[in-house]
Amino acid sequence: MTETIEIRHAIPGRIRYRINGLRRNQDLARQMTDSLLRLDFIETVRPNLKCASLVVSFTPDETLPLRILDALREVLGITPALRELPMAGVPDCASPLCECRACQATRTGCNPVKGAFRRFAVISTVMGVVGVRSLLFGFSVTQTAFSPLGLIAVGFSLPLFKQAWEQIRSKRFTLEAFLGVSCVAAVAAGEALTAFEVLWINSGAELIKAWITERSRKSISRILSVSSHHTFVLVDGIEVEKEVSDLVPGDVVVLHTSEKVCVDGEIVDGGALMDEAPITGRSDFVARQAGDRVMAGTFVRQGVIYVEAQEVGDRTYLARILRMVEDSLENRAPIEGVADRLAANLVKIGFVVTGGTLLLTGSLWRAFTVMLVMACPCATVLAASTAVSAALNAAARRNILIKGGRYLEEIGTTDTICFDKTGTLTTNEPVLARIVPLPDATEEYILGRAVSVEMHNHHPLAQAVKAEADRRGMEAEAHTVCEYFLGMGMRAEVGGSEILVGNSKLMEMHGVNVEPARRKAAPLRRQGRTVLFLAEDKKVLGLLAFDNMIRPEGREVVRRLRRGGADDIVLITGDEPNTAADLARRLGIATVHASVMPEDKADIVDTLQRDGASVMMVGDGVNDALALAHADVGVAMGAGGSEVAIEAADIALVDDDLGGLVYVQSLSRATLKVVNQNFWIATGSNLFGVALGATGLLSPVMAGLLHIVHSLGVLANSARLMRYEPPAIETAPLNDSPHA
Repeated sequence: MTETIEIRHAIPGRIRYRINGLRRNQDLARQMTDSLLRLDFIETVRPNLKCASLVVSFTPDETLPLRILDALREVLGITPALRELPMAGVPDCASPLCECRACQATRTGCNPVKGAFRRFAVISTVMGVVGVRSLLFGFSVTQTAFSPLGLIAVGFSLPLFKQAWEQIRSKRFTLEAFLGVSCVAAVAAGEALTAFEVLWINSGAELIKAWITERSRKSISRILSVSSHHTFVLVDGIEVEKEVSDLVPGDVVVLHTSEKVCVDGEIVDGGALMDEAPITGRSDFVARQAGDRVMAGTFVRQGVIYVEAQEVGDRTYLARILRMVEDSLENRAPIEGVADRLAANLVKIGFVVTGGTLLLTGSLWRAFTVMLVMACPCATVLAASTAVSAALNAAARRNILIKGGRYLEEIGTTDTICFDKTGTLTTNEPVLARIVPLPDATEEYILGRAVSVEMHNHHPLAQAVKAEADRRGMEAEAHTVCEYFLGMGMRAEVGGSEILVGNSKLMEMHGVNVEPARRKAAPLRRQGRTVLFLAEDKKVLGLLAFDNMIRPEGREVVRRLRRGGADDIVLITGDEPNTAADLARRLGIATVHASVMPEDKADIVDTLQRDGASVMMVGDGVNDALALAHADVGVAMGAGGSEVAIEAADIALVDDDLGGLVYVQSLSRATLKVVNQNFWIATGSNLFGVALGATGLLSPVMAGLLHIVHSLGVLANSARLMRYEPPAIETAPLNDSPHA
C-alpha cells in the first residue's frame, strides 16, 4: 500500500500528521523521531502507534513545516511533489500525498475508546459463548492450537506477538513481548481459554484506561469552551447569521450587548463596554472603540461593535491553551515511570522465575503456570496511570485544569506557597471600601447622591454603591435625567441638581475642577483602589474608593494548606507595604514582599528554590506569569486570570475558587496513596500466584483468573478517586467595614 501523509490538525508551532504505515510500527516511529529530532528547530516528536499519528512541536515559523514534511517523505521514500506552503505552513490540499483537512478548519483526531471497545467486545463475546456452551449446556470446548478457539486466540495474540518480535529485534524485552509469547505458548499447550483470559484482562484494562483518558480530555475541553456556536456577520450591510466554525479571517462580526466575542480581531466601528475578566483579569469593564483589539471569550456588556476577524477557530488564544492541555495526560507523573520500571523488572523476573521453576520441579505444567502468572503485569502498569487519569478527571469535573500528571504529583510535595494579592487572595468583585467627604459634605449625603445616580447602572462599581446603600438601609432618590458616558461615568439630575459620578475625564468634560480632591485621591490609588469623584452642580463633594473583596475562604485555605505540608506561606504583591501587611495579618501570613515588580516576583521564587524550597506560585495576572513559569508548580486563577498567566501556569482554577488549592493538594496526596496501594495489590498477588504455581496448587486457568481479579482490584481502587471529596472549606468574612 502506498504510504500517505495526512495533516489532521495544524496551528503555528504544532502539526498532527496521520501516516497510515505508522500503525503499530515501532521501527518506523523510531526512524521518524530520530530523523526529526536531528533538526534544530524541532522541540518534541510524539508518535501514537494505535492512531497512526505523529504530533510534532517546533519553533513557530511558516517556512519550517515544509522541512518537516521533506524529512518525513525521506523516511518513507516519497519523492516531494510540491515546494509551496500556501496556508501558514500547511501543504497544499491539491497534493496527491496529503488530504489536508486542516484547511477546512476541522479538528478531528483518533478516539482510543472505539478501537479498545471493539477488541474488548469481540473477546468478551467469544468468552461468553464458550462459557454458555460449557456451563449451561455441558459441551466440551476444544482448546488445541488448531481448534476454532485456538485459532481465534492466536489471531488476537498476533498483534502482541508482532510487537514482541519487533522489540526482540531491538534487543528490548517489554510487557508486550511477554504477553505475546505467553498467549501463543498457552495455545500451543492446549490452553486456549487461558490465553483468552490473559487477552481479555489486557483488552479490558486498555479499554478502561482509554475511557478514563478520553473522559478527562472531554472534561478539559468543556472547561475551555467559551465560544458561542453562532454569530452575526456583516454582508453587504446586512447582518447574516453564521456558524462560528465557518468564520474566516476578514469577516466582520457584529456583536451586541450581552454577547460573547468569538474571534480575536480589531474593532472597525462602534463602541462598547467590555468585560475582559476572562482574559485580562480586570474586574472593571473597559471601554473599547474603533482601532482597539478584542479577544475571544470576552463579553460585550453595553454597546455594539463591528469586529474584523483576524484569528478564528483553532488560532484564537483559547486554541493555544487547548493545544497545551490536549497532551496533558501524556505529561506523565514521575510515579508513572516508577510503575513502568517495576513492570519491566517483573517481566525480567518472570523469565528467570519460569526457568527456575522448570529446573527445580522438572514440571512443564508448573513452569507454564508460573509464566502465565508473571506474563501479565497489567495491574502493575495500570497502578499509577489509572490513578492519575482518574484524579485528573475528578479535578476537571470540579473545573480545575491540571496540565499533566507530573504537576498533580508535585503539588502534594511543595513546602512553600507564594500568593499574589489582587484577583488571587481578593476577588474580582469590587466593594465600596472608603467614602471620603470634602468640607460641607457627609458620607451619608455622598452615598445617597451616588446611589440615586447609579440606580439603573449595571457596572460592577455601580453595583458596589447599591450594595453599600442597601447595607445602610438607604433609599435612592429618583432622577429625572440619566446619561451614561462610556468608560467615564454617569450624569443625572436629582432634585433639580446635576450630579456627576465618574473619573477625572468626566469631570473635565463638564468643567468641574478636581484639583482640590486629587491630593486625597493619591494615597487611595497608591493602595491599589479605584477612585471616583462625586460632584454636584460643578463642585466636587467627595470621593468613592473601591477595592476588591478579600476572599472569605482565604484564612481557612491558608490554614489548611499549612496543615497539608506547606511550611511557609508567602505574600508577593505590587501593592504598597501597609496594604500588604494588613492583608497578611488578616489571613495569617507571616512573610510579605510588597511593592515588587513582575521580574522581582520571579527572583523571589528563584531565591526560595535555591534555598531548597519546592515552590508553588498562585497568581492571576500578566505580572504573575514570569513567577508562575519559574515555580515548581504554577497555579492560575482561571476565570479572572489573564491569558498569559493561564498559559504559563501548570494548574488553572477555572471557577476562581481558592478552595481548589486545598482540593488539589489533598487530591495529590490521595492519588499517591492509591498508587502505592495499587503497587501492593499488583505485586503482592503476583508473588502469591508464583508461589502457588510453583508448588502445583494453581492451574493455568486459575492463573488467568488471577490476572482478572487483581487488575479489576487495581481499577476499582483507582476509580475511587473519581468521586474524591475533601473536607469542606469554612468561610468567614474578613473585610473591614467598607467606610473604616
